[in-house]
Amino acid sequence: MKILIAGLVENIQLVRLFEEGKKRGHMVEGCYASDLVIDCDKDSFNPYLVDGRKLEEYDLIYSMIGSKRRWEWYTVFSFLNEKYKTTIINEKTIAKDYNYFLSSALDYLKQAQNDLPYPKSAIVFNAKGAREAIKSFTYPLIVKSSAGRQGRGVFLCKNFEDVLSAIEEVHKGGVEAVVIREFIPNDGDLRIFTVGYRALGAMKRSPTKEGEFRSNISLGGRGEKFELENYPEIKPIAEKASEIMRTEIAGVDIIIHKETSKPYILEINPSPQFEGFEKYTGINVAEKIIEYFEERRNQNR
Repeated sequence: MKILIAGLVENIQLVRLFEEGKKRGHMVEGCYASDLVIDCDKDSFNPYLVDGRKLEEYDLIYSMIGSKRRWEWYTVFSFLNEKYKTTIINEKTIAKDYNYFLSSALDYLKQAQNDLPYPKSAIVFNAKGAREAIKSFTYPLIVKSSAGRQGRGVFLCKNFEDVLSAIEEVHKGGVEAVVIREFIPNDGDLRIFTVGYRALGAMKRSPTKEGEFRSNISLGGRGEKFELENYPEIKPIAEKASEIMRTEIAGVDIIIHKETSKPYILEINPSPQFEGFEKYTGINVAEKIIEYFEERRNQNR
């Protein structure tokens, strides 16, 4: 099987996927999101990569495309899936009820419709909207970019001046929609890694820097293995969330209120990093992903 990891180059995750794929007789390659070229006229629509690689020659493409270039790629994914039966991971990128409506608003709607627990949230676009929305919140609260990943673009706000400053920072990043969210008291969060809507395991992440409220490993957080078996309500939430959001390979982030012990979904990440997860849990995530690629490709034959 010829596999393309779209949006990933010169990264330890690509190396791991290449290693595990090679063991099972597969070729795994990567490309930058910006490598896409689309030639089109009245008679043809021809997407390929800048180095001449033809996208239709790949049996399976796993999307790790960021928000800035996703729309063009998602159109290409749908085209390849329909015309060449290319297997696309994640399904969300080609689903008709998701494809051109990927947003925090739709994510929250899907979660609410399916009774998934997440913190009280509001989506606004400017200071006027924020002033109205925070009437039903208490400080401190979280302000985050609707396109934020890996803890970036997330701010803890203690007053309205902080909110305004956070909104300004989000807008500087080229994102208009801003999420206001209640702050959940915690001692870290959980990353549950799901493949094929099944939880492989979990790790707990805790901040190490004084005054830091974010637990992301990429921001210096500390990781440790978390035994899902001791918290039976967590696993089904993570698996249901990844399935509802059509995210076949997901990092589901869940936070537990340290006073009520109630779990809340923070994020369903469609392009999760797994280097830290493998390190702290001992789970061979790359192998599980390749095995799932095989399973999905066989379903398409």
